Amino acid sequence: MDVSESRQDGAIRDIGKTGAKIVDGARRCFERYGIEKTTIEDIAKAAGVSRPTVYKFFAGKMDIVDHIGFGELDKIQELVRARIKRELGFADMTTEAIVASVLVASGNPYIRRFVEDLEVSAQSQLPTSPYQRQARRRWESVMKRAQASGELAADLDPAEVVSWLSRNQVMLLRVLDQFGGDEEKLRHMVRRFVVEPLLVNRSTPSS
Repeated sequence: MDVSESRQDGAIRDIGKTGAKIVDGARRCFERYGIEKTTIEDIAKAAGVSRPTVYKFFAGKMDIVDHIGFGELDKIQELVRARIKRELGFADMTTEAIVASVLVASGNPYIRRFVEDLEVSAQSQLPTSPYQRQARRRWESVMKRAQASGELAADLDPAEVVSWLSRNQVMLLRVLDQFGGDEEKLRHMVRRFVVEPLLVNRSTPSS
């Protein structure tokens, strides 16, 4: 993804009223044409600004996608936090965090469109992408606790674990409809096939 200097830390920067008009125009274009087919010209026209003005605020189309994406992901993160009991161990917390994030994100039209756009989704999984850097920061304290407690297998790199979890969240969002609304089945699959391979003691999941 195109990443400007102000976006490298994953923070949502202040873009002012004109920047907000551009983002709003971009949202409408993405909803109408899809992310891949939308052009900067489309966004400028929808926002009522010139093409050079768009580039004054954003490095390119994918920079706008990043800006919107971070805002939507922050909303999801807050909803997920409200559903998770922080006293849970690594396996339980990770399982519940993945289940909750997938269920919450599935109700977000923008995130669903983001996931369904194969180019954008693939780019977001690159280790250098701002999404992966943000994910590593959000999971950092959980990984450190899991390492300290001996729950996380010693041969695993926390950054690779976060990448694994992120890829599985995207995959689960794509196939969520196949679970037919069965949250317990989703939870079992996440626990058994995503989380347990990360553990030192790979026990049989409770029923």
